[in-house]
Amino acid sequence: MEPREILTVPIPQLDLSEGFCTTSALMGFKTLEDIVFVLPEQLIRKKGFSYSWLGELSAYLDKKGLLYLLQPLPGKSYD
Repeated sequence: MEPREILTVPIPQLDLSEGFCTTSALMGFKTLEDIVFVLPEQLIRKKGFSYSWLGELSAYLDKKGLLYLLQPLPGKSYD
């Protein structure tokens, strides 16, 4: 599987903790793609967000060579 293909796999099918999966579902995320398209400013305001959840996400994306996806894309607005 190509690294970017991981983005469309349902979160519970990935090698992430049960807590991460549960929290992601509570925040309305079904895939990692759902997460990386949210602005960081919006992400931290989501009910259920925690920095430990973000840490697990960051570590997972880093391990897969996809950590750069958490950076805002050119043209994304923080307004």
